[in-house]
This record gives sequence, structure tokens and C-alpha cells, in this order.
Amino acid sequence: MSTLESYLDALHRGVFQVVVPKALVTEPLEPAWKRSAINVPSPGTIASYRKGQYHAHETVSEYHVHMDRYDPEKNPIMHLIDDAPLLLMIRETMETIFVTGRDALQRDPLQRLADQRMSWRLRICLGAVLLAIGAILLLLVIGKTVLFFAVILPSLVLILGLLTIVEGIRGREHREHAGKKIVQGGILAGAGLVLFAFWELYLVLILLTLMVWFLSSAAVTLLRAVRERRRLTKGFGYTLGLGMSSLALGVLAITLPRGLVEILLTLLAGLTLMAGAFTLLDAWGLRNAARLMEAGGGFQ
Repeated sequence: MSTLESYLDALHRGVFQVVVPKALVTEPLEPAWKRSAINVPSPGTIASYRKGQYHAHETVSEYHVHMDRYDPEKNPIMHLIDDAPLLLMIRETMETIFVTGRDALQRDPLQRLADQRMSWRLRICLGAVLLAIGAILLLLVIGKTVLFFAVILPSLVLILGLLTIVEGIRGREHREHAGKKIVQGGILAGAGLVLFAFWELYLVLILLTLMVWFLSSAAVTLLRAVRERRRLTKGFGYTLGLGMSSLALGVLAITLPRGLVEILLTLLAGLTLMAGAFTLLDAWGLRNAARLMEAGGGFQ
């Protein structure tokens, strides 16, 4: 009998990540492993779990486990600053979108059909919506960036709140947490209305938060690059580059905040366009798989 923890000793000897096949883990995860709802996207991940500093990404056949420097439950601020700087989150999100899209394109047509969770028509609609959102974000960067914060973002928060309220009302007779949904929706809708009135204030708060986040991450990362040069799990060059990039964006938040907003909106637009393009390509593959099944008289 073996648990997941029995394969994690290497993490305490400087190894950044260990990959454990599920076949080797004969015991179920202990209750101390808590499912994590908020994570940076990771290729192939179907669930994510945390136990103190351990962070495990579950795939179909393996556990990918790394060890954070700070437990997000006990020290969430230092976890964001040190373990999850914004630049690292953006890079890993881009990598996940690319890897997921590439894997989707290389999948066997029949396997596409077996694995699909929604019809190819829905995927086409989703891809088109993502492309439209990405294009709008790019136009905002070129035109009036302020429109995003003054109108679009408050509208999205308000709409999300109203949809959550409707979901709670419709499920009032069947769900135990319907009341909670209605309350959450009311808070979101109220927040959306507040954002309409005080968008300049929350934009300043966002910039201040980003400035502190970037500069704090830069200080911690650069200090580690100097002190632990030969013991860095991701290498000196990578760590130094991450720290210098965070420092540059932190300085930009002070000296040219509009430029920082435009950079971040451009990155968001790029991620959205990538996701939309790969979704459309996957939809095309699913469409071909459906036609193959029809031509073969069924899916065996």
C-alpha cells in the first residue's frame, strides 16, 4: 500500500516537480488533500489539490506535484508574491492554451468524438465569441482603453450577478444553496453598479495593487537569484529574467500607468484570441469526427 506522499521526498531535495503515475498510488488521497478551485491553468489537469505547501495537479493517468514556498491558506499574500507572480501566471496560461490546442489538433478523429463534452456547433460558437472578445480588447487598446474599465467591465460584473440571481431563483426548489446563489448574485450585481459610478477609483486601486505585486515579486525573486544562484530549481537565467521583468512592470505602473494597462489588455487580448482560435480548430476536428461516424454507420 502506498500513498501519494510516499513519492514526494525528492521535492525536499531541490527537485521542482515530481510526476507520479496513478497506478503507483494504491491508497486514496487523504482528507488533508483539499481540492483547490483557483489555480493557474496547467495542461491536461482535471483537478487540483493542496496539502500545506504541496500542490498536486491530477491528470488522467498521473499526479504532477510541486511544493510551494508558502501555504496559500496560511500566507496568501506571500504565496501570490513569491509562488505565483503575475508574469508566471500569464506565461503558464499561454503555455496551457498552446499545449491544449496542439494536443487537440493531434488527436485521432474517433478519439475526439469519444472525448467531446459539447457538440462541435457549441464549440464553434464559443470560439467565435472568444475571437470577438479578443478583437474588442485589441480595439480598446488601439482606441479608448478607459471604455473597458468605465463600461465593459462593470457591465460584465452586473450581468454575471443577474445571471447568478436567476440561477438561484430557478433552482430554489431543488438546490440547498439556492439562497446563497441569490445573495452572491446580489453582491455581484451591486458591485457592478458601484463600478459604474466609481470606475476611476477602482482603476487606481487596481494599478496600486499591480504595482505592489510586481515590485514585491521582483524584490523576492531577485534576492533569491543572488542568494541561491546555484540551487535554483528553475535556473539562474529564468529566475533573473522573471525578477527583472516584474521590476520593469512595477516601475511602469509608477511612471506610465496607462502604458501598463495597455500592455496587460494586449496580453489578455492575445490569450483570448489564442483560446478562440484553438477552440475553432478543435470544433472543426469534432465536426469531421461526427461526419466520420455518420459515414461509418455509428461509433464503435
